[in-house]
Amino acid sequence: MRSAVSALVAVLVVMVSAQEATSSGSLERAFSANGRVQMDLVAGDYRIIGIAQDRVRVDWTARDAAAAAKVQTRADVRGRELSLTTNGPHNRDLKFTIEVPSQSDLYVRLSAGALTIESIRGNKDVELRAGDLRIDVGRADDYNKVDASLWAGDLHASAFQIFKEGLFRSFDWTGKGAYRLHAHLMAGDLYLYSKSESR
Repeated sequence: MRSAVSALVAVLVVMVSAQEATSSGSLERAFSANGRVQMDLVAGDYRIIGIAQDRVRVDWTARDAAAAAKVQTRADVRGRELSLTTNGPHNRDLKFTIEVPSQSDLYVRLSAGALTIESIRGNKDVELRAGDLRIDVGRADDYNKVDASLWAGDLHASAFQIFKEGLFRSFDWTGKGAYRLHAHLMAGDLYLYSKSESR
Protein backbone atom coordinates (compact mmCIF):
# COMPACT_ATOMS: atom_id res chain seq x y z
CA MET A 1 0.00 0.00 0.00
CA ARG A 2 2.81 2.39 0.94
CA SER A 3 4.58 1.78 -2.38
CA ALA A 4 1.36 2.51 -4.28
CA VAL A 5 0.93 5.82 -2.43
CA SER A 6 4.56 6.71 -3.12
CA ALA A 7 4.08 5.97 -6.81
CA LEU A 8 0.95 8.11 -6.91
CA VAL A 9 2.74 11.02 -5.23
CA ALA A 10 5.58 10.72 -7.73
CA VAL A 11 3.13 10.85 -10.64
CA LEU A 12 1.43 13.93 -9.19
CA VAL A 13 4.78 15.67 -8.74
CA VAL A 14 5.67 14.99 -12.37
CA MET A 15 2.26 16.29 -13.52
CA VAL A 16 2.61 19.51 -11.50
CA SER A 17 6.15 20.03 -12.75
CA ALA A 18 5.00 19.60 -16.33
CA GLN A 19 2.22 22.14 -15.83
CA GLU A 20 4.64 24.67 -14.30
CA ALA A 21 7.34 24.16 -16.92
CA THR A 22 7.93 27.02 -19.35
CA SER A 23 9.53 27.29 -22.73
CA SER A 24 11.75 30.27 -23.44
CA GLY A 25 13.87 32.06 -25.98
CA SER A 26 16.15 35.08 -26.22
CA LEU A 27 17.73 37.53 -28.65
CA GLU A 28 20.59 40.00 -28.09
CA ARG A 29 22.14 42.79 -30.14
CA ALA A 30 24.89 45.32 -29.45
CA PHE A 31 23.41 48.82 -29.25
CA SER A 32 24.86 52.01 -27.78
CA ALA A 33 23.20 54.43 -25.39
CA ASN A 34 21.67 57.69 -26.64
CA GLY A 35 19.95 55.90 -29.50
CA ARG A 36 16.32 55.46 -30.54
CA VAL A 37 14.52 52.16 -30.03
CA GLN A 38 11.33 51.56 -32.01
CA MET A 39 9.17 48.60 -30.95
CA ASP A 40 6.17 46.98 -32.63
CA LEU A 41 4.94 44.33 -30.21
CA VAL A 42 2.49 41.44 -30.38
CA ALA A 43 0.00 41.05 -27.53
CA GLY A 44 1.56 39.86 -24.28
CA ASP A 45 2.97 40.84 -20.92
CA TYR A 46 6.00 43.14 -21.34
CA ARG A 47 8.59 44.69 -19.07
CA ILE A 48 11.01 47.15 -20.68
CA ILE A 49 13.89 48.12 -18.41
CA GLY A 50 16.95 50.32 -18.69
CA ILE A 51 20.39 48.82 -18.06
CA ALA A 52 23.92 50.23 -17.80
CA GLN A 53 25.17 48.24 -20.80
CA ASP A 54 25.41 48.92 -24.54
CA ARG A 55 23.07 46.21 -25.72
CA VAL A 56 19.46 45.25 -26.28
CA ARG A 57 18.25 41.89 -25.07
CA VAL A 58 14.85 40.24 -25.36
CA ASP A 59 13.84 37.22 -23.28
CA TRP A 60 10.49 35.51 -23.55
CA THR A 61 8.71 32.66 -21.83
CA ALA A 62 5.45 30.79 -22.29
CA ARG A 63 3.79 27.93 -20.47
CA ASP A 64 2.71 26.52 -23.82
CA ALA A 65 5.76 25.17 -25.65
CA ALA A 66 3.91 25.33 -28.97
CA ALA A 67 3.15 29.02 -28.41
CA ALA A 68 6.75 29.78 -27.46
CA ALA A 69 7.98 28.05 -30.60
CA LYS A 70 5.83 30.38 -32.71
CA VAL A 71 7.28 33.56 -31.25
CA GLN A 72 9.27 35.53 -33.81
CA THR A 73 11.55 38.32 -32.60
CA ARG A 74 13.62 40.55 -34.84
CA ALA A 75 16.04 43.35 -33.97
CA ASP A 76 17.65 45.44 -36.71
CA VAL A 77 20.34 47.98 -35.82
CA ARG A 78 21.12 50.87 -38.15
CA GLY A 79 23.55 53.26 -36.56
CA ARG A 80 21.84 54.89 -33.59
CA GLU A 81 18.43 53.41 -34.39
CA LEU A 82 17.08 49.97 -33.53
CA SER A 83 13.85 48.45 -34.82
CA LEU A 84 12.46 45.65 -32.65
CA THR A 85 9.43 43.54 -33.55
CA THR A 86 7.76 40.60 -31.88
CA ASN A 87 5.18 38.35 -33.50
CA GLY A 88 3.41 35.16 -32.60
CA PRO A 89 0.18 33.78 -31.16
CA HIS A 90 -2.09 36.09 -29.17
CA ASN A 91 -1.41 34.16 -25.99
CA ARG A 92 -1.88 35.82 -22.61
CA ASP A 93 0.79 33.53 -21.15
CA LEU A 94 3.52 35.12 -23.29
CA LYS A 95 5.88 37.16 -21.13
CA PHE A 96 8.68 39.35 -22.48
CA THR A 97 11.53 41.19 -20.77
CA ILE A 98 13.30 43.74 -22.95
CA GLU A 99 16.51 45.39 -21.77
CA VAL A 100 17.77 48.57 -23.45
CA PRO A 101 20.47 51.12 -22.53
CA SER A 102 19.08 53.30 -19.74
CA GLN A 103 19.65 56.43 -21.83
CA SER A 104 17.42 55.76 -24.85
CA ASP A 105 14.51 57.27 -26.73
CA LEU A 106 11.53 54.90 -26.94
CA TYR A 107 8.77 54.52 -29.51
CA VAL A 108 6.51 51.62 -28.49
CA ARG A 109 3.30 50.25 -29.99
CA LEU A 110 1.61 47.27 -28.32
CA SER A 111 -1.71 45.81 -29.47
CA ALA A 112 -2.92 44.50 -26.09
CA GLY A 113 -1.65 43.21 -22.77
CA ALA A 114 0.37 44.69 -19.96
CA LEU A 115 3.35 46.99 -20.40
CA THR A 116 5.75 48.31 -17.76
CA ILE A 117 8.63 50.66 -18.58
CA GLU A 118 11.26 51.29 -15.90
CA SER A 119 14.57 53.11 -15.39
CA ILE A 120 14.84 54.68 -18.84
CA ARG A 121 15.75 58.35 -19.41
CA GLY A 122 14.83 59.87 -22.74
CA ASN A 123 11.86 60.68 -24.94
CA LYS A 124 8.97 58.23 -24.67
CA ASP A 125 6.19 57.75 -27.22
CA VAL A 126 4.02 54.85 -26.05
CA GLU A 127 0.60 53.61 -27.17
CA LEU A 128 -1.39 50.55 -26.10
CA ARG A 129 -4.85 49.56 -27.31
CA ALA A 130 -6.11 47.62 -24.30
CA GLY A 131 -4.57 46.60 -20.98
CA ASP A 132 -2.46 48.22 -18.31
CA LEU A 133 0.31 50.71 -19.04
CA ARG A 134 2.84 51.67 -16.36
CA ILE A 135 5.67 54.10 -17.04
CA ASP A 136 8.37 55.04 -14.56
CA VAL A 137 8.97 58.63 -15.70
CA GLY A 138 11.83 59.29 -13.29
CA ARG A 139 11.75 62.98 -12.33
CA ALA A 140 8.94 65.21 -13.58
CA ASP A 141 11.39 68.04 -14.18
CA ASP A 142 13.18 65.91 -16.80
CA TYR A 143 10.36 66.74 -19.23
CA ASN A 144 9.43 69.78 -21.29
CA LYS A 145 6.12 68.39 -22.56
CA VAL A 146 3.87 65.58 -21.36
CA ASP A 147 0.55 64.46 -22.82
CA ALA A 148 -1.39 61.42 -21.71
CA SER A 149 -4.85 60.17 -22.61
CA LEU A 150 -7.17 57.19 -22.41
CA TRP A 151 -10.64 56.46 -23.71
CA ALA A 152 -11.91 54.37 -20.81
CA GLY A 153 -10.29 53.63 -17.46
CA ASP A 154 -8.23 55.31 -14.78
CA LEU A 155 -5.35 57.71 -15.25
CA HIS A 156 -2.96 57.83 -12.29
CA ALA A 157 -0.18 60.33 -13.03
CA SER A 158 1.20 60.61 -9.52
CA ALA A 159 4.53 61.95 -10.83
CA PHE A 160 2.58 65.00 -12.03
CA GLN A 161 -0.02 64.98 -9.23
CA ILE A 162 -2.90 64.24 -11.59
CA PHE A 163 -5.61 61.61 -11.03
CA LYS A 164 -8.60 61.08 -13.33
CA GLU A 165 -11.07 58.29 -13.98
CA GLY A 166 -13.94 57.57 -16.34
CA LEU A 167 -14.28 58.13 -20.08
CA PHE A 168 -12.04 60.19 -22.35
CA ARG A 169 -9.56 61.31 -19.71
CA SER A 170 -6.42 63.28 -20.65
CA PHE A 171 -3.97 65.90 -19.50
CA ASP A 172 -1.15 68.09 -20.83
CA TRP A 173 1.81 69.26 -18.78
CA THR A 174 4.67 71.60 -19.60
CA GLY A 175 8.04 71.82 -17.87
CA LYS A 176 11.62 72.92 -18.41
CA GLY A 177 13.29 69.56 -18.98
CA ALA A 178 14.81 68.04 -22.10
CA TYR A 179 12.44 65.16 -22.86
CA ARG A 180 8.97 64.60 -24.26
CA LEU A 181 6.46 62.01 -23.05
CA HIS A 182 3.42 60.84 -25.00
CA ALA A 183 1.27 58.03 -23.55
CA HIS A 184 -2.05 56.84 -24.97
CA LEU A 185 -4.28 53.94 -23.96
CA MET A 186 -7.67 53.06 -25.40
CA ALA A 187 -9.05 50.96 -22.56
CA GLY A 188 -7.44 50.06 -19.25
CA ASP A 189 -5.42 51.80 -16.56
CA LEU A 190 -2.55 54.21 -17.17
CA TYR A 191 0.09 54.94 -14.52
CA LEU A 192 2.82 57.57 -14.74
CA TYR A 193 4.93 57.35 -11.61
CA SER A 194 8.39 57.71 -10.21
CA LYS A 195 9.97 54.39 -9.28
CA SER A 196 11.16 55.85 -5.98
CA GLU A 197 7.59 56.39 -4.79
CA SER A 198 5.44 53.66 -3.34
CA ARG A 199 2.55 52.54 -5.53
